[in-house]
Amino acid sequence: MTPMVRPKRVWKGRNIVIWTVLSAVVVFILLSLISDLESLKMALIGFPLGILVPVGLLSLGNYILRYVKWHWYLKLLGHRIDRFPNFLIFLSGFALTVTPGKIGEFVKTYIVKERFNVPYTASTAVLLMERFTDVVAIVLLSCLGLFLRFFHWWLALISILSLVAFLMILRNRVIAGWVIDQTARFKLLKRFSEPLRTFYEEGWILLEMGVFTKALLLSLVAWFLEGLGYAVVAWGLGSGISLMEAVFIYSVALLGGGLTLFLGGLGATEGGMVGLGILFGMSRSTSAAATIIVRVMTLWFAVLIGWGVFLFTPGLRSLLKAARTDEVELTSEEIEVRRESSV
Repeated sequence: MTPMVRPKRVWKGRNIVIWTVLSAVVVFILLSLISDLESLKMALIGFPLGILVPVGLLSLGNYILRYVKWHWYLKLLGHRIDRFPNFLIFLSGFALTVTPGKIGEFVKTYIVKERFNVPYTASTAVLLMERFTDVVAIVLLSCLGLFLRFFHWWLALISILSLVAFLMILRNRVIAGWVIDQTARFKLLKRFSEPLRTFYEEGWILLEMGVFTKALLLSLVAWFLEGLGYAVVAWGLGSGISLMEAVFIYSVALLGGGLTLFLGGLGATEGGMVGLGILFGMSRSTSAAATIIVRVMTLWFAVLIGWGVFLFTPGLRSLLKAARTDEVELTSEEIEVRRESSV
């Protein structure tokens, strides 16, 4: 019997890198077309490079605060991981940020399962609650538009009440249990019903109001720091935009881009940021330049850090390789059976 090695169908890191780079190039070209290319070039050349240091530090502050939340959530669920290895795992998720709905960040759940035996139900609950608190924080920061008289008060009220109602439904075991039970009635969803119930019970503690409030405060500060970074960039380009306006622009653009579920919000986020910048008095070229710089120092800075962690951390690199080259040995008889069954 001659064994044959058959690779599983899994994602390929090289393909993701290629698509990431191509996406960045396409977005840059589109932003160049939106504004006058010569004016955009002059704005970028005239930008003081020293300003990139505080902007980068503000982005790092965002990453650190979000890591604190990730680490704390895992600890609440009874999974104690040393801080530094866990920090590297958290940063590694940024490598796959430019994926639809940022679903690539689920690589963190695979890593903590392989290295620290954290069940997928626990790590997935942590990841989803981490993203949910981020969304709530960004929505609340977007509500600054109410004070800028950019939209009516009822829109902010509806947004906040919707989030509160959604949280209350999630926290109610009876309602959530009923919804999970309904999934068992559908053939396509039936196999997810039991894992979903386990996942919900595992992560329910993260929905407690005290835990949620503290996590939300961490998220608010984290995303405010990146909004402040956008303000610093705009000021460096000579814009007279206020801090409140800058945080509003950045938050709404992120929210709009995230709703598209496209690669890290690419395209939609940049377009929204440029458009809102113009609405608040920035020239087309200045708004485009601010968008390019701030996205490089937030999104692409994070992606670069993520891939750097993967490439220079042997333990994580070996896991990434294992995920890509996992193989299954089939005997000649098994191969023949599969061939016959496929005829």
